[in-house]
Amino acid sequence: MKPKLLNLFTVAITACVMTACGSAGLGKLAMDSEEAVTKVKNIVTDNIDTNEWKIVEITWNEGIGDKATLENNLNNGSIQVKLVKSNNSVFVQNFIGELGWKPTDIDTDHWYDQLYYEKITPIDVANLDVATIMKQINDAKAMIPEEYEFRSLANYEIKAGIPGRTSGEGEYTSATTASFTINVVEKGNETVSSAGTTSIIYYEIGFEVAADGTLTMDSE
Repeated sequence: MKPKLLNLFTVAITACVMTACGSAGLGKLAMDSEEAVTKVKNIVTDNIDTNEWKIVEITWNEGIGDKATLENNLNNGSIQVKLVKSNNSVFVQNFIGELGWKPTDIDTDHWYDQLYYEKITPIDVANLDVATIMKQINDAKAMIPEEYEFRSLANYEIKAGIPGRTSGEGEYTSATTASFTINVVEKGNETVSSAGTTSIIYYEIGFEVAADGTLTMDSE
């Protein structure tokens, strides 16, 4: 099965891309490692009071925008948590690697006007299974077509069973799902040169994890 190549990008080769340098002196923390997943789990657990908030979404990224793309380094990236307060208001809390993982100012979420607090089964961060997440990532790598090779885990998202409507109306479930994106390069065609600049050509492949743990690769 061939991957659905979600996007095609080029990234100019720089010292950081070639050496996978770290941010703010934090060094390298590979996105596709147990240590990275544990880091995310600890940051969220230590900073979010689940007696005050219900966590409905957690996303971690290797970089912000095009910055740090393909470095596969969580320390150059960010963690975003979506939270719901008892008055049904939805907020976003970010943690940025460049800031030493200190929390930024909390802000209102622009995707949801509200979510009904009492209907939500929140993400249980304390009981996230690192081994399960790692198995999903490793199984996804094994599904990459032979002509491509893994370059980085772009992002990983966990989502509670909430409706996909801005009003908060819709179905609420106890199921938790996940999705993530892997960056790959085509073997033998990793770079292109033009006007004296050499760039890396890479592709994104998306994966979905159902509530029962079934892993599906987006395909054509």
